[in-house]
Amino acid sequence: MGLFSNFFLVRRLRKGPTLLLPYVPDTEAVLNTVRLHGPGARPYGDGLKVSDNVWLRGPITMTPELAAKAGIPAGWQVAYVAANIDDEEGGEYDRPMAVAAGLAERLNGQVHPHAPDSPADLADVTGGRRVPVAELVELLADELPGLTATSVNPVITMLTSERSPIEILVEEDDGEVTYEICVDDGVQGPDLVGTARRAALAIAERAGGIARDHNGFLIR
Repeated sequence: MGLFSNFFLVRRLRKGPTLLLPYVPDTEAVLNTVRLHGPGARPYGDGLKVSDNVWLRGPITMTPELAAKAGIPAGWQVAYVAANIDDEEGGEYDRPMAVAAGLAERLNGQVHPHAPDSPADLADVTGGRRVPVAELVELLADELPGLTATSVNPVITMLTSERSPIEILVEEDDGEVTYEICVDDGVQGPDLVGTARRAALAIAERAGGIARDHNGFLIR
């Protein structure tokens, strides 16, 4: 196989998180997509080092024999295995599942053995200025009509919409402002993720910040 012994390869693929693709991807396209998560991603060992503690191993050619041993359905041509480099705790997005899930979405793939549950935190914006509440309400009128603001405490303001379950938490701590676009656990609905990402991108453009999705990938 050239990556690691067959026994360990099968075990890694079975355990996951494994990114499965139905085609042979362009390696440069994969690297550029990975860099939406980790801007400093680079070739590393038998794959890519995504961040300080996440390694994306591959590409692995999925032969019928290998797929059968790993419990992967037939039809997938290539796999990548996301793993921690060591056992140290990473940052919020320094997780193999976040990398695999974000890549699966952008590269038309699938996560094995199972995709993560629908997230409560849909997107966030960091590194920008605080936008006045009235300005936020006007900015997001099309995506989230009827926004109203409630002061939770001196540093947190919550914006809720009368027509959407999406909420926006604005938190300011030592001059740093974070906008979190979220829903209650288990809440689902048509295009919630798309709405949240459009809202995050609009806020980022107005605040001069950086918008990321729940997997830590830049929103473009």
